[in-house]
Amino acid sequence: MQAVIMAGGKGTRLLPLTVYRPKPMIPFFNKPLMEYILKSLVNAGVDEVFVLVGYLKERIIEYFGDGSDFGIEIHYSNGENIKLGTAGATKKVVDKIEDTFIVASSDVLTNLDIRALYEYHKKKKALATIALSEVEDPTQYGIAIVNSENKIIRFKEKPRPEEAFSNLVNAGIYVFEPEVFDLVPKGQNFDYSLHLFPKMLEENLPLYGFPFKEYWNDVGRPSSYLQATEDVFLGKLRLPEIRVDTLKGNLEYGGAIVTGRRCKLRKFEVRGFAVLGDNVEIGRNVKIERSVIFSNVTIEEGAEIREAIIGENVYIGRGVEIEAGSVIGDNTVIEEFSKVGANVKIWVESRIGKESIILPD
Repeated sequence: MQAVIMAGGKGTRLLPLTVYRPKPMIPFFNKPLMEYILKSLVNAGVDEVFVLVGYLKERIIEYFGDGSDFGIEIHYSNGENIKLGTAGATKKVVDKIEDTFIVASSDVLTNLDIRALYEYHKKKKALATIALSEVEDPTQYGIAIVNSENKIIRFKEKPRPEEAFSNLVNAGIYVFEPEVFDLVPKGQNFDYSLHLFPKMLEENLPLYGFPFKEYWNDVGRPSSYLQATEDVFLGKLRLPEIRVDTLKGNLEYGGAIVTGRRCKLRKFEVRGFAVLGDNVEIGRNVKIERSVIFSNVTIEEGAEIREAIIGENVYIGRGVEIEAGSVIGDNTVIEEFSKVGANVKIWVESRIGKESIILPD
């Protein structure tokens, strides 16, 4: 079985975390986001995947290589993928696709049964099937209405609140028949949601939805990244490598922690959860609440970090306070007794001098 992974985007809503790494390579429990969807495809029976790369593609190619470490054969499609749009970029590899195939976004975290989606598509004799997840706020996504047979009868990309006729949203995972791409003009910008799906509806072609209840998160913003992290500790998002039965107990009685390799931790306090990368050093009386710390970070004694994401190679001095919603870019130094206010993004390579106060806009 074959699949396509879309991994060319810049992940601008996650800046500054995506200055030096493409969004698919953002660490989630110390593995790149893309690794989770890749393993889900392998588990569904996929043995060959075409990865559509673009922004900082070298990071992806260097890590995943030819796929042999993951039990799959990986090919990379480079070039004008971002300019061509999702459907246009996929069309470039369709001549290498032999039969029904899966397309998945590289940055979704889900427990969707991809094999069940594939088999459902075959049973319906669909030309395209969209996995649909139910959300509270559908305005950031493509939305769909399905009939009693789950055939899509209406679709709209990113509606305004007053236009939101459904809370079933495009989950970024599809099954296609190769011939659908005859509708996609060669070498032009053509998007699934903006162009291909509306064109299929216009021509009354069999476009189906697959509503599912399993966990789904597209990790679009720092807040949804932290929520997905917490959802692992709560057992809502299942990761094969993480045993949550003990972690949930810790979460309820103070704080749960997952660390990478070679960490050096002194007496510190966790509230909610903390996920640490490799080579993290934490001094005495540090307080960490519901935060993720990437690799090669030093946090000196008495610092307090609340609901924040700390990039790689960051130094946080004594007594520093970082408030909820803040994101600290890679290679940043925050000197002692400084304070970073709520929802502040500190750009990469920054240096915050001693006793400074950074306030939100």
